[in-house]
Parts: sequence; structure tokens; C-alpha cells
Amino acid sequence: MEKSNIIEKGHEFEVMEQLEHQLLEVQRVAGVVQDKLAEAQSVKTLYNRSASSFQYGRLLDCMMEASERAECLTDRLRRFILRNPFSSSLKEEYCLNLVQIHKIRVEYEACILKAELPVLLPHRKSKYTDYIYKPLFLALQNWCKERQQQGKEIPVYERATVCFIHEYDKKLPGTRIRDHDNIEEKQVVDALGMYFLVSDGGLHLDTYHTTILGERDCTFLFLMEYNQFPKWICKRHHLDIISKNHLNPATGFSTG
Repeated sequence: MEKSNIIEKGHEFEVMEQLEHQLLEVQRVAGVVQDKLAEAQSVKTLYNRSASSFQYGRLLDCMMEASERAECLTDRLRRFILRNPFSSSLKEEYCLNLVQIHKIRVEYEACILKAELPVLLPHRKSKYTDYIYKPLFLALQNWCKERQQQGKEIPVYERATVCFIHEYDKKLPGTRIRDHDNIEEKQVVDALGMYFLVSDGGLHLDTYHTTILGERDCTFLFLMEYNQFPKWICKRHHLDIISKNHLNPATGFSTG
């Protein structure tokens, strides 16, 4: 019994040591974010005095770096919760809250799966992408779990097409709009493949991208059988649901 307690205590010590290291790392990244925001505030003060394009560029650089560091901070905090020995009920509640915070919606109608993401997908060269893919993965996981508990169908597609609809805020400069081949889609496809695809290989999955202007930045995903897609996309174009000017997501399931 004593030996068992010693081993238990030793394991507890190792866990606490790891937690301490993780906390210090989180604090370090949080400090960098704070420093960058303070620097941005100073640069903004200089810009207000001079209206210099140089200071404006510095301000944008500071805010961009602060934002990227903040994303890394969020990732570290998320990993801190999910990888450490908190109770399973606490982790489950955290995952549900995470999906709600990110406002990711998943729906299924007329054999078509739809997911709505409140952000644009990152550039394929972006160093950090977990800020959207981890919440998406959890949203799909939770949706499947709820469907299973309710005895409802969880679709599995053997030969499928996924349509990416990238909606850009029309009030912002059009120079923000990226070429479709510069958009990172792999991890989205991996997440869909985990739950709904027999395979995400080229013989089993086609991808289609379209860009529109709308009221906000967001991304819509539509996953369906490949032979359903031509009629579906033609119907949407015919009804002017998808255009280069607007999007009506409420009618996104029209299949004719």
C-alpha cells in the first residue's frame, strides 16, 4: 500500500510539474500579446500626431502580430484544458461551449450536410490554423454524437462533392479577396472525412469553390453526393441565391 501511494504521489508530482511548465508558457505568450498591444497603442499615438503612412503601416503590423500571438495563446489554453487530467464532464462542457463561442452551425437536410463557419478560411501558407479547424472538428463531433443519441442518420458519402462558399464583407476592400488556390482547405476536408467520407482521395471527393460578397466574412460548406451537385448548384445559380453580390444561406438546401 505504501509503495502504491509513493507511485501515486510521484505521478501527481510529474503532472503538477507539467502543468507548471504549461502555465509558464501560457503566461509568456500572454505577455507577448500585451507587449504588442502596448506597442500598437504607442504607434497609434504617433500616427494621430503625424498621419504618417509609415506609422499606419507599423500599426497594422503590430495589430497583426498581436492577433497571431493571441491565436497561439488561445491554442495553448485550449490544449491545457483538453490534454490535462480534468474530469471528462468538464472537458465535454468545455467543448460544447467552444462550439457555441465560435458560432459554428451544422445542419443536414435533403441528403446535404451544411456547416457554417463565422470566419474566412486562412491562406494556405498561414503558420497557424488551429483557431478554426479545432472548433470545426469539435462541432462535427458533437453534432454526430447528438444525432447518434437521438437515433438519427449520420450521413456517409462514398463519392461526394464539397462546395466551399467564401463570403467576404462587401464593406471592406476587394483586395482582400484571395484566389481559390491560395485558400487552405486540407484540414476542413480532413475533418469532414473523419465523420462523413469513405475516403477524401481524388476518386471519392470533388471540391468546388465560389466567392461572393455579403454582409460579413464567413464560410459555408455543403457536402453531398457527387451526382447531386450539378443540379443543386444550377438551381442555386438560377434562383440567384449564389451570385457575386449576395448570399441567402436560408435557402442553401434547395435541390430542385
